[in-house]
Amino acid sequence: MVDISAIRLIDLVPPSIRDDPEVQAAVAALESELQAVTAAIPIVLLISRIDELAEDVIDALAWQWHVDFYEPGISLAQKRSLVKTSIAQHRRKGTPWAVEQVVKAILNDAVVQEWFDYGGEPYYFRVIKINGQVTAEMYPRLKKAIDTVKNTRSWLEGLSLHREMFGTVYTGGAVSSMRTVEIMPAAFRAPKITGTVYTAGAIYQFKGVEINA
Repeated sequence: MVDISAIRLIDLVPPSIRDDPEVQAAVAALESELQAVTAAIPIVLLISRIDELAEDVIDALAWQWHVDFYEPGISLAQKRSLVKTSIAQHRRKGTPWAVEQVVKAILNDAVVQEWFDYGGEPYYFRVIKINGQVTAEMYPRLKKAIDTVKNTRSWLEGLSLHREMFGTVYTGGAVSSMRTVEIMPAAFRAPKITGTVYTAGAIYQFKGVEINA
């Protein structure tokens, strides 16, 4: 592949006139202009280079593509996001998708729920799971952005923020074992035993006789 930035104008001149002093002088005079034009070629690539374009170019594109919600106070990253999605938003303007996209361009995430999804009043909707920092100053701008892309018959009922917090939870436990032995005085009386007592006796008598011869 030929690197166009490395091509010299003298290389494009036919060999039959390449050695002519006047031709060489003319080529040398035009060489800098050719290099300037070559270096400017990437500038005409707009959509593929939105993340590289300067802010004033982004502002011009926003005007040219009729970005509905575009204010000077928003950040450059938000401007680029709005310009990127402007064509698709014009195609699907008035749909929940368009509302979600304009909120995502300002904040990080959003989900649109229509009234029949949560049992609300007819023709109302709400935007939930907004993952971003919404200040008191930002709320009017956010509502204005939603109003520019929603359909006329639908009304915004509310906004719901979503926060995720991550951390480590430590749990501990202990086991305690105890045995109690309580010795109390006897709580019963000795039983009364009755019966017949038999007694007996014996007499033993011994008599010795000695006979002398």
